[in-house]
Amino acid sequence: MPVELPKYVKDKFKIFDKFSQGVMNAFKYSYSNGFLEGINNKIKVIKRVAYGYRNFLLFKRRIFLIQNQVSQVK
Repeated sequence: MPVELPKYVKDKFKIFDKFSQGVMNAFKYSYSNGFLEGINNKIKVIKRVAYGYRNFLLFKRRIFLIQNQVSQVK
């Protein structure tokens, strides 16, 4: 006597079937976009904190300074 699964469980299986190749690739390969997401998050935080910069060049310099890609000029 087979048991009928609830609809929400069936929906979860459909979603897994749709993205199963991506899930399997995540386990198979060690690639990740975490580093890039971290940089994007830092830029968004700087953008929120730096509201009111006079121009984009100063904003861009601040991003490079925080990323340790440029030394501060006195």
